[in-house]
Amino acid sequence: MSFYADPWLREARNSVNSGPGQASATSGLSSPEFDRLAEAVEKAIKAALIENHGSIPQQHNHKKLVALCETTGVWDILPPALKNLVQEVETYRLTYARQPDGSVATFSSPEQVQRYFSVARRLIDYMEYHVIGNDSVLKRLKVV
Repeated sequence: MSFYADPWLREARNSVNSGPGQASATSGLSSPEFDRLAEAVEKAIKAALIENHGSIPQQHNHKKLVALCETTGVWDILPPALKNLVQEVETYRLTYARQPDGSVATFSSPEQVQRYFSVARRLIDYMEYHVIGNDSVLKRLKVV
């Protein structure tokens, strides 16, 4: 792993290593927990872009993760399960993140909660070892 991506991957990993809270184990994923999960996914994706370019250009510094992945070439290298996670995170952000009443949404079964955190960990590992750690894959990204 390289110098540029290390802090981003560490932050992403710290966000998901603690897993869901105690309430989530029985009731589902709350909005703040999903926000933490979404941030981890975003940081993992952006870590690869930073490693490729040294920084994130302004045109790529947004939270539309599917569009970000498609325009930079990350989408082409993600396995289907990781693509699904990125799509679900983006859908969550568009649907629940801007609730005008400030309420906290709870969704997903306890099994789904565990799956989200498990797949997010796999995404972070994938970005670290199969994208950032593989020069031929990293060079295929189009960050500029």
